[in-house]
Amino acid sequence: MDKQKIGSILRRFLLPALALLLVVAFLLYCEGRVQTEFPGLYPQDGVLDAREVDFSADVYHLVNHWDYYPGQLLSPDLFADPASAPEKDNDAPLNATKGTWRLRIQAQPHTYLSLCSYSIDYSTRIFVNGQEVRSIGYVSDDPAQAIPKGRYVTLPLYFDDSGETEILYQYANYMHNDGGFIQHTLISTPENIDEYQRGLSLNAMTISGGLLMLCCYFLFCAAFQRNREYAALALCCLIIALRNQFFFVQHLLPADISFSIEYRLVILDVSWIPMATVFLMAAFFPRSAGKKPLLVFACLCLVLSALHFILDTHDLVLLCHICYYTCLPFALWFLLRLFLSFRKQRPSALEGIALLAILFFTFMLIREGMATGSNSSVNHFGITPLAMLVCILLLAIVNNEKISRQMAQLQEERQRNELLLQMNATNNDFLRTVAHELKTPLTVISGYAQLIERQMLRDQLSEKTPERLETIHSEADRLAEMVSKLMDYTYGKAKTAEMNAVKIDELFRSASAIMTPVCDKKQNVLIFHNDSAAQLHGNAELLLQVLINLIVNASRHTDSGQITVDAKDNGSQVEISVSDTGSGIAPEDAPHIFEKGYSTDEGRGLGLSICADTVRLHGGELSLASTGPEGSIFRFTVPKEVKS
Repeated sequence: MDKQKIGSILRRFLLPALALLLVVAFLLYCEGRVQTEFPGLYPQDGVLDAREVDFSADVYHLVNHWDYYPGQLLSPDLFADPASAPEKDNDAPLNATKGTWRLRIQAQPHTYLSLCSYSIDYSTRIFVNGQEVRSIGYVSDDPAQAIPKGRYVTLPLYFDDSGETEILYQYANYMHNDGGFIQHTLISTPENIDEYQRGLSLNAMTISGGLLMLCCYFLFCAAFQRNREYAALALCCLIIALRNQFFFVQHLLPADISFSIEYRLVILDVSWIPMATVFLMAAFFPRSAGKKPLLVFACLCLVLSALHFILDTHDLVLLCHICYYTCLPFALWFLLRLFLSFRKQRPSALEGIALLAILFFTFMLIREGMATGSNSSVNHFGITPLAMLVCILLLAIVNNEKISRQMAQLQEERQRNELLLQMNATNNDFLRTVAHELKTPLTVISGYAQLIERQMLRDQLSEKTPERLETIHSEADRLAEMVSKLMDYTYGKAKTAEMNAVKIDELFRSASAIMTPVCDKKQNVLIFHNDSAAQLHGNAELLLQVLINLIVNASRHTDSGQITVDAKDNGSQVEISVSDTGSGIAPEDAPHIFEKGYSTDEGRGLGLSICADTVRLHGGELSLASTGPEGSIFRFTVPKEVKS
């Protein structure tokens, strides 16, 4: 494999792969800043004894073993007298529309700690040591007065001389089937909690924010290029970016937005994850989707999306499950048709990478679906954003490579078309010129033939008759040469410029069969010599036309000499030279011989110009290597055919 081929592979595959690895490494660093495994602290009978815990060493998960009072909104003063305190019911199901949670924490006196977690969904009121410290929404016994809301909460805790702190949560839930429960709660020193939250913010802003920026980029690409793959990528970026509620709810949505709309948007986003995955699969593998199934699926998605804003909030979780179940048969149908198509036609490397990326994301999606509901962290943050970002980067690389190949093909086709148009224009110009020049020998031949015919009829042939017959013969030869030249110039007209493997020996045999009689007329010997074992990547007819034009020019300026055509390897190309032992080219003419319209022998000055353009189309260059009294040497290069 030559250096140019290795360089091409580096540019097309290794460098994008290296860039992808660097991006993934940075994203994994951001992901690693978010601690996911925490040692647990387990309260007993609503009391957490943390006096022996070293909070400076780690962040701890405060397990939800709080005292539970379902159906009651209790104030802290009711617990002042233990004898008259309300009865707890820790075994009650979490389906009450309102209730109270209570926990007492014991730590070293004069200690500062922090709690962080999401508030109880729907509405929450928080008391610390009998003082209300946070109200999220509005908690009320009256459903008409309750204002639902959910937010991420950080609570500073100070342990005085007693070393004990009481935390009391009230909640009201009138919009969901499940009651309020304590979310995944972390406790540690303020410094550790701050470090955890900085990592949480970095991860959310980098991944979710990055996905939104990618969404904008892909959206512009889809709009300007009319590309369905970019449109599907833009949709997936948007859906997965909003999957992280810390980013979506805390940072993106306005603070005063209605919780009902906020809740519907969050559920709609989760419902759209499998839908977007199916659209992504259909965009990159349209032959597996089919127009009618995809149209039916799109209509179902629109109906299900509209239902998120029509149905009661109590039914939204069930609707989300229905969305997942609806996507499953379509996804299986698309995959089945895709694998059946792969049996008929082997997938390309790009198709294989795209399929693996989508299957990887689908696997992560299934993992998230199985953990949702049982893992509060997955509920709020998800595990698909990072997977989706890696998947999208892979698919973007695949799509860019496909577009690059299409652009290269279009550029090559454009160059071919330009050359063909140029050749057609040149041929038309040549036809007009030759048609004009043909009149002169035809007029001479016709005139002398008529004169001799009249003399023969009168039996009065003159002494000049042989001379006139010689003139007719000479003009006929000149006419034949002009017709031959016309055929040479129009040889490739109306031909396609498809590039294929061209055998050098066959090319030389064709040129020899055509040009040997032409060279014999001037007693020139035509010799072909091939030192290359490679094949050319080009168009056989166009390359043959180049050889014919160069040999014709060499024979025109050579008498009783030798014309030699050589081929030898030159790196990734083959160098072909046409040399003669003729009179050479004048020094003042040499710099201009490739210019259109420039001629040294009253010709049209088009042959060498066409040859240079043809060689340039093949990715090579035609040049005058040397010239002088001992002859001239023309050289041109053609790329070798690369074995796949």
